[in-house]
Parts: sequence; C-alpha cells; structure tokens
Amino acid sequence: MGSEPSDGIDEPRSSGVRNEVSGVHAGALVQAGVVHGDIITGAVRSPLGPPAQVPPSTRWWVDRSRTLADWRRLLDETAQLSPSVAVLSGMHGVGKSALAYRMAEEARGRFPGGQIYVNLADWRDEAGRVDVSGALRGCLRSLGVGEPFLPTALPDLTNDFRSLTAGDRVLVVVDEVTEPAQVEPFIPKASGSVVVAVSNGRLAELIIHGARPMPVDPLRAPDAISLLTARCGERLIAEERAAAELLVSWCGGLPLALGVIAGQLVLHPDQSLADLVSELADERGRLEGFSAGETRTMSAALTLAYQNLPPECQRLYRGLALFPGDVFDAELAGVIAEIPAATARRLLHSLYDGSMLTAAEDAHGRYRFHELVRLHAVGLAAQEPTADQTALARRVTHRYVRWIACADRALMGVRLRISSHEHVPTGADDPFSGQDGKRRALAWLSAERTNALAVLRGAVARGFFAEAWQMAEALSALYLHHREVRDWIESAELGIMAASRDGDLGNAAARARLRCLLSRPLLDLGEVSRARAELETAVAEADTTDNLLLRASAREFQGRAWEADDPPRAIALFQQAAELSAAAGSRRGVALAHFFTGCAETADGRPERALSTLASALRLFTEEETGAVDRRRMAGRVRVAMGMAHRAMGRTAEAKAALADGADDLRAEEAAHYELPARECLAEIAEAEGDTAAVRVHLGRALEILEGGRSPGAQGLRERIDALGAPD
Repeated sequence: MGSEPSDGIDEPRSSGVRNEVSGVHAGALVQAGVVHGDIITGAVRSPLGPPAQVPPSTRWWVDRSRTLADWRRLLDETAQLSPSVAVLSGMHGVGKSALAYRMAEEARGRFPGGQIYVNLADWRDEAGRVDVSGALRGCLRSLGVGEPFLPTALPDLTNDFRSLTAGDRVLVVVDEVTEPAQVEPFIPKASGSVVVAVSNGRLAELIIHGARPMPVDPLRAPDAISLLTARCGERLIAEERAAAELLVSWCGGLPLALGVIAGQLVLHPDQSLADLVSELADERGRLEGFSAGETRTMSAALTLAYQNLPPECQRLYRGLALFPGDVFDAELAGVIAEIPAATARRLLHSLYDGSMLTAAEDAHGRYRFHELVRLHAVGLAAQEPTADQTALARRVTHRYVRWIACADRALMGVRLRISSHEHVPTGADDPFSGQDGKRRALAWLSAERTNALAVLRGAVARGFFAEAWQMAEALSALYLHHREVRDWIESAELGIMAASRDGDLGNAAARARLRCLLSRPLLDLGEVSRARAELETAVAEADTTDNLLLRASAREFQGRAWEADDPPRAIALFQQAAELSAAAGSRRGVALAHFFTGCAETADGRPERALSTLASALRLFTEEETGAVDRRRMAGRVRVAMGMAHRAMGRTAEAKAALADGADDLRAEEAAHYELPARECLAEIAEAEGDTAAVRVHLGRALEILEGGRSPGAQGLRERIDALGAPD
C-alpha cells in the first residue's frame, strides 16, 4: 500500500532512530531525521593552539610586588572556583596595562585554555561608544569560529563565548574598560578562569558583586628614579641627580611620563636632563611636553576621559582647577560649584572613581589632583570667562574668611581683633559650635593650613584686600598653637600689604596689629632687630587710632622683644600696656600685662617679686569675669613662669610641681610651643637630681614636640636621648 499524502510536510519517521550531535564541529553536517543536542557549527580550536594574545610586558620593570603578590593569592584561591574578576584601576599613564601583561606572564601555564586579550579602545567610536559585539566576535575568531558562523546579536555571541570556554581555564585581559557592563560578556565559563579588567575607573559595580580590586598607584619617588635609571643609565642620573629628581616630581610617578623623558634622551643624545628641565619649566606647556609625538598622549587621554564625564562633573572639574589650594572636600566643592555639599560629595566620588582625582592621604573625604591631571584641568578652566573666574575666587575667599574667623573665635575666645567679625556665622551656622568646638577648630585649621595660605595669596593677587588682612589676622590663632614660623611670616606680610592697600589710606589699625603678630615668628627665628623695627612702627601706627586695646597690645609685644636684653625697659612697656587695658576695661589685657611683667621680673633677677605678679595674673585668668576661652592655656603658661621663678630661688620641689602642672595644661590645650620650655627645664632638674628615667620622659616629650614641628633641633635631642642608654 502507498503512503497517505502529507500536504507537503515531511513527518519524521517513527522507526526509533535518534540522531544526536553535540559539541563543536567543523565542515559539513548532514541531518538525517531529528538531531538532538547543543550544536555550534564551523568552530574548532585554532591550528596555532590555545590563544596567547596578551602582549609581552616591558623589559623595564620596577617594584609592583604588593599587587603581584595579591595576584598570586587570587590565582591560588580561585583555581577550582567559579570564574573570577580582578579590576586593575588607576589613572592614565600609571602602568596598569604593563602590570596586566606582567600578571599574565606570571600566570603562564595556569590557563590551558589560553590567554585572550581585548583592547576596547580598538572598538570605541569617536562618540566614546564601544562595540562590544565586535570585540566579542574577535574573541570567537581567536577560538576558531569561522566568519560565516559568527552570530550577530550580543546575547548569542556571549553564549557562544561561554560554550567555547567551558572546558579549560582561560585568562581574559580586557583593557580600556570604561563601564562595568563591558566586562560581563567576556567572563569565561570554566572554573578557575579569570578576567582582568583594566580601567581608569574603579568599576565599583563589579567590586560590589565580588570582583577583586587591585588599585595601581603612581610610583614612589625612589622607584621612579630606579625606572629612569634603568632606561637612561646610572651615569646620566648620577651626574644630574637634582634634575632627575625634579623631572620625576613633575611626572608624578607615572611610568608613561617617565618613558617620554627617557625616550627624549634616546632620540636626542646631546640633550641633558637639565635641558629637559628648562623645556618643561613652564607648567602651562608641561602636559603637552609629555607627548613626544605619541598618538595617545597624556593630554589626549585626559581630554577623552573629561569628555566622558557628565556636564555637572565637567563643571566641578574645571572649578576645582581654579581653587589655588591643594586639597578639597565636599563643603569646599559645594562653594566652588554653587551646589549643595551632598551633591558635591557625589560628584567628587564620580571624579575619584574615574581616576580624575586621587584621595588625599591626610583625611577621609578629601581629594586632590594628580599634578598632570591638574595641569589638564587648569588648561580647561583658563577658558572660563574672566568674570566667572573672579566670582569663584571671591566665593572661595569669603568662605575661608568666615571659617577661619570661626576657628579663631573657638580657639581664642575674646581677644583683641581688628576685624569686626560681623560676617562670622553664629549658633547652628558656626561650624565649630558645641562642646568640642575648640578641638575641631584646631584640627580644621591644621588640615587647611596650606590651603588657607594659598587662598590668602590669591586674595591679595586679585585685590581682595579687606578679606586678605582679616584672614591673616585670624590665621594667627593657628600659628599661636602650632608654630609654623615660615608660614606665619608670609601670612603676616601678606596681611600687612593688604591692609596698606585697603581703601585710599589703608587700614592703620590692621597694619599695626599684623606687625605685632609678625614679631613673634621673627623673634622665634632670632631676627630680633627686624622684630623690634616692626614693633616700633606698630606702636606708632596704633597710636594714630583711638583703639586703647590695640595701643596696649602693641606695647606688650614691644616689651617682649626687649625682655631678654633690657628687662627694665620691657617692664615699663608692660606697665603702660596694663594701664591702657584697664582704661579699656579689659581684664584679660591686664592679666596678660601682669603675666609678661612677671616673666621680665624673673629675667631681671627679682623672682620673688615675679611670683607675686604672676599670682595676680593667674587669679585674673581663672576668673569667670575675665571671659577668656583660652584660660587654661594662659593659666598653663603662668604656672610654667612661676616654676621658672621658683627654680631661680632654689625651690626645686615647688618648681617641679608648677612646671609639671603648667606642662600638663599646655599639652591638654595642644599648645606645644609653650610646653616645650617646661619639659626642657624639668629634664634639667631631673638630670641634676640623677633621675635618668624622668630625664628620658621629659626629653621624649620634647622630642615629640620638635619632630611634630619639623624642627632641625630634633636630631640633636634624639642623639641626647640615645646617649642616655636603654631604660632599666
């Protein structure tokens, strides 16, 4: 019998025959009946064997031992686990790709399925879009898939890649990653496989989902010098060591920039390192100087990274470049960009994640530019309208004037000030209000010391004279606690210049006040004649005003400049200061005058009289009516002075007690400059008594103070302590 018609449709036979084909096949495939199984046609391993595509690492290598050790741990930990991802992140030029190549070399033999390399920059169009599908097709070709059999859709390409990497372990290095989503299609299937994603950004989403972060930092200066030496030769670097160190500092520890320096010397053997220093001395053209004709220059790479930023990040990036200081936080960034601090914090995180900023070492939440990135940002910011640049500078200056004044008030309380402080916020708006305001104020001033001086310089340069001298006056609160004498001198000199140009006739009171403050660091440096000349002028300028407290203060400062050489003259000036302070109704001013009078009386050989005068000063300072926020600091200074007077009278026990109490007060108030002589005197007494343990304690604290202030005398004191021998 014939078969029944089938309306043109061939039905499968029901004979029970089953055709099953699975795996990877090449060439023609004839289907007979129904074929069951997963089929990838036209794919075989390349006749060249497993892919080995990762480029060789450079022959010039410096220490990256920490990252390589972490890489070895990752390989050992994940050998039998699901595929893992490592993220090599850092700014352009820091050597991420070279490190990835070295990591691949170290892993040679661990990945029998091969090492695949994908550079997404090769698949990125002018608008910054990446053709991930095209890059993935390249991977499939390297695994033996013929062109006619390559899928078109990304999901199909991803599935085929997983199928082809399901057997042996594979290492995949994906370079120039800009987004976490660009990595996922390249994750192999076989256990123990690893993907190394190389990116300027930190790819936080990958980290959150378990990727191993491997940040790559710029080279330390010694390593950078070693790299330059390896490429240029020991003789050249030794002969021009100073020039080499300057060039290394300009390169900021970036191997790419260091390579340009080395390349220049190879291309131009008659050129010296000093010649290169001269060429790159002008920072306005320095960034382009690190190109050497390369197609991927630092400038071009940073411009591309900038263009990929959202507009709000671009605006903040340019604004930060106009800030004259070095470090910034969300509060300052908000002022710069005129946005809420919370928004500024989010944008700073974005710039940091994109390696356009680096984290400051000194505190959490503070950022800075890498030097070469700063030059790039400055170049863009210079194109901003002049009016906008001036407005930004004024906003920043006003912010620092207000905050430094708040910190001054928290630290020093009621004291002589020429600035009216009418602009200073109070209550909840005061950043240093509250119980621990004094501690926070000193910590903030210490952290902002370099920034504040930079803003002060900028204010004078832009003609913000009233703001400049007010800032200089308030900054003395920091310098009275932490004796940064060079900074103090510059601050006071800038303030005097600004006060002289504030208005048609200048501000005589501000000039007098700042000259008085300038005398303190000058005396610390032994510039006695200059200090006395400044004070002579200060007294004359103060006397042209009706400010009794200013006139008293000027005489007080003048007396201190004469105390060591002419105690009677100093005592007479202090007595004038006490009379003027009393006439002005200032109990604190009278207390200060009595304190300095007592010190001068001890220097004049009248310690018993000094103790009576100092007792009066101590009583005034500790009275509530005096209203001194710094009463404990001043009480500590008075007690130290009383200890000196007791010692001059031969009363050792009383001297030790007063000195110890005063030193403890001053340490609690972080007034290390005034604590130091107390510790030195206590050490001398202990040495005379043969108490080596006490000598070691007091000299040890003195050493902490000197080292904290970066004093050159620290080394001598350390040697003195070492000479005492080991403690029993």
